[in-house]
Amino acid sequence: MKKSKFLIAGLIVVAAVGYLIISGFNSSSVYYLEVSELVKKPSAYSEKGLRVSGDVKNGTVQKDVVNQHLEFVMSDKKGSEMNVVYNGIIPDAFNEDVQVIVEGEYSKKTNTFKARTLLAKCPSKYEAKVEKKS
Repeated sequence: MKKSKFLIAGLIVVAAVGYLIISGFNSSSVYYLEVSELVKKPSAYSEKGLRVSGDVKNGTVQKDVVNQHLEFVMSDKKGSEMNVVYNGIIPDAFNEDVQVIVEGEYSKKTNTFKARTLLAKCPSKYEAKVEKKS
């Protein structure tokens, strides 16, 4: 009788730990997409964590440093575009025509991505120069 109580208690503990691991993984998973992938099938990613990469389109940046508010248009190599709204500390590397990664939620109705996180790739001036051999 004592062994069966320990066996049942052990199974309950293992099941609970398994459930917590699976539910924690599902709630923290994030889809990594390009702008064209998101714009093409927005309903497939509604209410899910998204991380989208693309380029900041020249002439579209509206920056309010005092209120930490930023709006710009993000595009990719396939020509797809979406509006991005971000409230928070603006990275020093952020400029027009730079590659960025945003994390947040997308609204199909307004074609707007509300970003919680904004990462800007470092400019190419930090890349090593390659010497040409004659």
